[in-house]
Amino acid sequence: MLDIRRRVLTLAVAGGLATATLLSPLWAAPAASQAAPAAIEGAEENLGHPIANKVLSPESSQGTDADGRPLAFWVTNGNAEVPGMFQVTDILAGEVTFKQRVPAGVNSWANTFSTADGTVYFAMTEGQLYSWTPGDAEITDHGTPFAGEGIWRLAAAPDGVIYGGTYPSGLLFSFDPTTGATTDLGQVNAGETYVRSIAVDEDYVYVGSQPNAKLARYDRQTGEVVDVPLPPQFAGQSAVYDLTLAGGYLFARVESVNSLIVFDASDMSVVNIVEKITGRVISQPDPTGRYVYFRLNNGVDPVGVYKYDLQTHTQAVTGFNPNAFPGSFAFVEFPDQVTYPGYSLVMTYYNGRIYSWNETTRKGIYLGESIMEGTPNPIQAIGSGPDGKVYVSGFLSPPGMAQFDPATDAYTMLAGAGQVEGFGNFGDSLVMGRYPNGELASFDTSRPWASGTNPAAPVPIGEEQDRPHTLVQVGDQIAVSSVPKSGRHGGAITMWNPETNERTVHRNVIADQSVVSLAEHDGLLFGGTSINGGYGIEPVTPEAKLFGFDPGSGVVTFEVVPVPGAESVNALAIDAGGTLWGIAEGVLFTFDPASGEVTRSEQVFPRSGGMYGTGRGLVFNEDGYLYAVSSGSLWRVDPESWERVQLASGGATNLTEDAAGNLYYSRSATLYRWNLALDSDVDQTAPVTSATLDPAVPGTGWHTSDVAVTLIATDEPGGAGVASTAYSLDGGGWQNYSAPLTITGDGEHTLEFRSTDGNANVEATQSLTVTIDSTTPVTTAALLNGKSGRVTLTADDATSGVVLTEYRVDGGEWASYAKPFTVGKRNVDHTVEYRSVDAAGNVEQAGSLAIPAAGGD
Repeated sequence: MLDIRRRVLTLAVAGGLATATLLSPLWAAPAASQAAPAAIEGAEENLGHPIANKVLSPESSQGTDADGRPLAFWVTNGNAEVPGMFQVTDILAGEVTFKQRVPAGVNSWANTFSTADGTVYFAMTEGQLYSWTPGDAEITDHGTPFAGEGIWRLAAAPDGVIYGGTYPSGLLFSFDPTTGATTDLGQVNAGETYVRSIAVDEDYVYVGSQPNAKLARYDRQTGEVVDVPLPPQFAGQSAVYDLTLAGGYLFARVESVNSLIVFDASDMSVVNIVEKITGRVISQPDPTGRYVYFRLNNGVDPVGVYKYDLQTHTQAVTGFNPNAFPGSFAFVEFPDQVTYPGYSLVMTYYNGRIYSWNETTRKGIYLGESIMEGTPNPIQAIGSGPDGKVYVSGFLSPPGMAQFDPATDAYTMLAGAGQVEGFGNFGDSLVMGRYPNGELASFDTSRPWASGTNPAAPVPIGEEQDRPHTLVQVGDQIAVSSVPKSGRHGGAITMWNPETNERTVHRNVIADQSVVSLAEHDGLLFGGTSINGGYGIEPVTPEAKLFGFDPGSGVVTFEVVPVPGAESVNALAIDAGGTLWGIAEGVLFTFDPASGEVTRSEQVFPRSGGMYGTGRGLVFNEDGYLYAVSSGSLWRVDPESWERVQLASGGATNLTEDAAGNLYYSRSATLYRWNLALDSDVDQTAPVTSATLDPAVPGTGWHTSDVAVTLIATDEPGGAGVASTAYSLDGGGWQNYSAPLTITGDGEHTLEFRSTDGNANVEATQSLTVTIDSTTPVTTAALLNGKSGRVTLTADDATSGVVLTEYRVDGGEWASYAKPFTVGKRNVDHTVEYRSVDAAGNVEQAGSLAIPAAGGD
């Protein structure tokens, strides 16, 4: 039996379109007369995972089992293919003793151990809440407390109540493990979208926010909220990112300045400020109760872990300098008391590493991430280098960036690259824009990679820029588009000389919008914007812009709205004739720089949005076609006809090409290549749709009642499968449908329909005519010349027309009416009955005409 992919849909619309469920089609289908697309060249190749085994746990905690054995708790990130994983490390044994993928959720920034019940609680940025007690066979799922809210921080109170914070509503909530009850405590930092940090004691919950650095204290008994002012020099900072209660003091780490404010928790007075602190946490007091530990960096000499005296409020270097910043601290007694006498300081790092340090012997242990189960790292960006190789960055990228060699199909890991958001070329150098802090770096591809020297230490853009998206060469400089930090509006174009690191930042070139795409032509720049600023702040402008920019003068030469209502203009390219092409939410457009006008604009791809439109791309290939990644698919577009063919789907994102013209794109953590040298297996055959009517068309060709239409769409065996069917009734707009269609109302109705398969092959429009006449004819009778006895019948039918009129006299046989007739004897009364039949077969109920005897009244 043939494996025919079928989609059966019954449409039921009463009274035309009035009661139909109407859905906008994804895009306008081509006209029926459109020529078949040109033959496809190439096929998709799966190049595997560039960064195959990533261990990343943004938040970690430490605790003990029931026997006091020290444990480290991690929630390592998943990706679009697999959820995150909860993992437990036995610190003394140096091994993972428990691991389980969570039922749902990919990323976690919330992880706390409760000493009250010996349980670790953790949550996902997608909103799920979980717990695990050492010895349990599996994690416990507490559901999703707040629909539409991600959980970004947790903290355990001394009595065991768990407090959490959310995004995007910035809610504080409590979870009581004894009852399972979750309570919404409201937004304690007014107007803030993130609860970024939490600390809790017997009486209060302290809450830090983002995108603006605010601090509030929540009274656990009364619910009173008190705003805690930060010192004046912290005005305009982006977040109170970490909070720790220790020894009667509240330690608040503030970003972006990376300073530590020390509050006296008894009256919230500021007792000290420590500069140049490194994220993330501050330890609890050591066993003596006098010292806490944290890491200093950012220009401090020496860099490393310092101990802070809670009595004198001074800090001293310890000599402990792991190549990591702390995710959690604990004090652990190791069995080997000769090598590690007393307590050792144990520190976790988000890559799954554990470091310990004994202050007496100045020795420690190191547990690497190799003991943990990793997950392929989601791909953040891809780009082609001047050396012909393809570079692939990952989300929070350690262990590094991948370099793919098309000549050998082999990957090389380049350590220390960071999270690269965008790539460009500058001579023999690959230039990179990194997140966070909008850092710029240059790698000379003619020399070996050596992080710190080639590339040298990155330089920040400054001006509150955070995410550099597009890098294009303009003369002896690189133009960089960027998005600002969380909670800020005003992206920038930065002109950067990679040889000297001189840079000029042009912020807010388009007021209150971010710059997310760039193209260069004849020394001028064309930019596309997003209405969004950094995360955590709402747009204040209605639609994205296309603009021109003169890098020499720093002047915006024009600005237009290429696609009304679009959130972002997310990909730009210049063709050989100097025409600018762009994509905005699936709309392909062209722009003539000479006239300053959008010359063509069509919804060529399915509509798709996104804050910045990252992952979209446009490439003009030597084969004459425009290739695009948009709406989760790779497309080929004929620049003359704008005919598009879907080459690959399933969440495709990012786009670049190598020296051979082959195209590279990604899905989640996997890199793919569209190899133009391979035979194509792309389905280019459109589906076929057939229609059946209930009731079937009668012999008359006319229906006398409502008609139900069922459409059956079929794709060829091995094809992409039917994706959608659309219809238009009586010249109305095209509608997607999934419910029955009942055609009603007398007259002739035209139903047009077509189907589209998973590769965007659109069937030529078919047309079906349905004729309905449910109304009987109307016949009138009259006597000619008054009472002469001569009868005339007149029949009318507005739809199918009268095919027969008949009559009978005084109950006799029915006779066909052709012309006026005489009833017979005039000396008696007569009764004439009459009726008509239309072409649809509707028979009129008989009427009657009484004819009195001659001379009667």
